[in-house]
Amino acid sequence: MRESRCIICGNARNGLEVQEDQTIRIIRWFKKNVTKNEKGYRLVVCKECFPKYKKKRDSFVRKRITYLVIGVIFTIALVALAGPKAAFAVLYGIGIIVFMYLLSQLSYMPALHMPEAKPKK
Repeated sequence: MRESRCIICGNARNGLEVQEDQTIRIIRWFKKNVTKNEKGYRLVVCKECFPKYKKKRDSFVRKRITYLVIGVIFTIALVALAGPKAAFAVLYGIGIIVFMYLLSQLSYMPALHMPEAKPKK
């Protein structure tokens, strides 16, 4: 079994496991192949750090949605103002949306595997 590490405090603790998503897979690949410094920890959020994690996760989700909406608004404005060069405006707009999404990744906080709630009988 791999050692568990809290993603907030960095200590070896047990807690709720982090979902392995594309961002974490990219980071693990980079650490394994580029820096040659992969530790292979099982990422968790400990009980003591959960309130801090929840605040950061909610902030990340809000930023991701906000940045994508701003990117779409800029794209619509570009296409509306472009006139006959609308194809180029769409390409620039897609670039803006991708850039805004990458900006939202600066505050990345992964989701957790939440335990199933058992129904009361």
